[in-house]
Amino acid sequence: MSDSISTITRGSHHRSRRDGWTWFARRYGALLPMAPGMLFLVLMSIYPTVYSLVISLFRWNLSDPTRMRFGGWHNYGLLLTDATFWNAVIVTFKFVTIAVSLELVLGLAIALLFFQRFPGDRFLRAILILPMVVAPVVVGLLSRYMLNVQFGIVTFVTEALGFGRVDFFGEPDLALGTLIVIDIWQWTPFMFLIMLAALQGVPEDIIEAAKVDGARPVRILFDHILHLIRYPVAVAVALRLIDAFRVYDIIFMTTRGGPIDVTQTLSWQIYDAGFKSLDIGYAAAYSWLMLIIVVVTVTLVLRLLLNEQASR
Repeated sequence: MSDSISTITRGSHHRSRRDGWTWFARRYGALLPMAPGMLFLVLMSIYPTVYSLVISLFRWNLSDPTRMRFGGWHNYGLLLTDATFWNAVIVTFKFVTIAVSLELVLGLAIALLFFQRFPGDRFLRAILILPMVVAPVVVGLLSRYMLNVQFGIVTFVTEALGFGRVDFFGEPDLALGTLIVIDIWQWTPFMFLIMLAALQGVPEDIIEAAKVDGARPVRILFDHILHLIRYPVAVAVALRLIDAFRVYDIIFMTTRGGPIDVTQTLSWQIYDAGFKSLDIGYAAAYSWLMLIIVVVTVTLVLRLLLNEQASR
C-alpha cells in the first residue's frame, strides 16, 4: 500500500515538474534564443554606467594615470561652484528649448500640409526627409563651408543682397542661433514623419463630426486632433529633447565651443574636460550631472504635455 502511494506521489511530482517546464517553455521559450544577446547588451550597458559613477568619485587625471585618489563628492562640488558649468547649462537649455520647440511646430505644420494628398506629395516627402538621413558630422562640415566668411556661398548671397559678409560662426550674437537653425534644418523631418504618422491614425469620423457641428479648422486642431495625437507628440518631443541635449557633432565641426563661450554646451564641456584636460573623474561627474538634468527635464516636459492635453 505504501509503495503504491509513493509511486503515485512521484508520478504527480514528475507531472507537476513537466507541466511547469511546459508552461515556462510556452511563455518564455521565444525569448531563450535572444537571451545571450540580451545579456551581452545589459552587461555592456551596466558596466560602463557603474564604472563612470565610480570614477566620478575619484580625482584622476590621465596626465598622471598612476595618481588616482578618492575624492568623494569633490568633483561634484567643484562643478556646482563653477561658473563655466552654469554657463554651459544656460547655453544648452537655450539651444534645446528653441530648437525642439520650433522643430515641433514646423514638423506639425508640414504634416498638416501633407495630410491631404496632392500631386507630387510623395516626391516632396522624400526630399524633405533627406536632411535627417545625413550624418550630423557631415551636416556640420557642409555648414562650415557654406557659411564660411571667406568663401561660403551663403556669405556671397548676403553680400550680394547688401548685408556684407556675415561671419555666422564668429559673431557671438549669431553663433548659437546659427547652430539652432542647422539643427532645425536637420531634425524637423523627424518631427514631420512622426506627426504625419500620428495624423493618419486620427479617425476621420471625429473630424467630420466636428465639421458638421460648425467647428473651424483651428478649433478642430486644438480641441480634437492635438488631443488624439498627444502620445505620439510626447514621444517625439522626448526623443528630440534627449538627442538635442547631447549635441556635439555640429559644434565640433563649426564653432568648437566659441566664440568666447557662447556655444559651449554640456556635451562640449564633457569633451573638453575628458579629452583635452584629461580629467577623467571631473568629466564623469559632468556626465552624471548632465544625465540628471536630462532626466528631470524630459520628465517635467512629458508631464506638462500629457497633463495639459488630458485637461483639454
